[in-house]
Amino acid sequence: MSNGNDLTRESRINTLKETQEARKEDARNRVYQAIERLQKLNTKINFHTISREAQVSVSYLYKYPELKQHIAELRSKQNSLPVKSVAKPNSTSQGKVITRLQEKIKKIEEENKELKRKCEALAGQVYRAHHLQAQIERLQQENEDLRNKLGEQEIAKKVTPIDKKRRSSADGFPNPEDCDKKRKSKSAISDKVQSELDELGIELNTTLTKTIKSASETTILDAIEALKYQLTTQDIPNAGGWLNKAIKEGWTKPEIITQQSTKPEQKIVTASDKPEKKLVNPNKLKKLSNIFNKKND
Repeated sequence: MSNGNDLTRESRINTLKETQEARKEDARNRVYQAIERLQKLNTKINFHTISREAQVSVSYLYKYPELKQHIAELRSKQNSLPVKSVAKPNSTSQGKVITRLQEKIKKIEEENKELKRKCEALAGQVYRAHHLQAQIERLQQENEDLRNKLGEQEIAKKVTPIDKKRRSSADGFPNPEDCDKKRKSKSAISDKVQSELDELGIELNTTLTKTIKSASETTILDAIEALKYQLTTQDIPNAGGWLNKAIKEGWTKPEIITQQSTKPEQKIVTASDKPEKKLVNPNKLKKLSNIFNKKND
């Protein structure tokens, strides 16, 4: 058993030695090949350049005296050689070509910068266009919604709820909306005028309300007195229409002067403080009443 183990150990030692020798020989060959390449390229030779070219460490080169001495000799020999002067460019055709190429490169770079600037500007415009398009679509949708709501409100105003009609017809009470309209129209008329209208039983409508609002209270009261006088002489079916025309034309109640002994004469006069009022002849009032009666018939 011991003899077998010794043979195995010895075999392993021999294999390890052979491997180390092979690696050493390979590294040595790589060093000499690197030196040849550096010499062909006329590159500076020293321990660092050779270690980098042969892919070995500097300590490895110092480890073997033959390699160390050989590299030192090559380094000393290379340092003793005269340094070749670098040829300076002259003003030949080659220099002109270089200058032309440099100018062309500079021009291309400027064009490239300009194109980049234009691309950025176009990108900003495209973004703004998309943003505006989104705003337009949103505003169109809002406009459509508002139109629909407006249409619904107009329909709701035109349509009277059935329950309101039933309430007004069933219980006999007036519609609250009608009461509001009448109350608003009456609020623009003085209490005195309204009292006179209530006494005559005249209901306000749109036309009469508008005429009363546009006239002075004195003119309205004078026209009411003229209507009262006319009602004593004949029947007027449309008292509201008669009063509307009387207010517009400024009619007043006629005043009859007592007859004089020498020359009887009936005269129509107006009060001194009302020079702008027109005097109405009883016959004219009668004719107008007949006209209103015919229209109503």
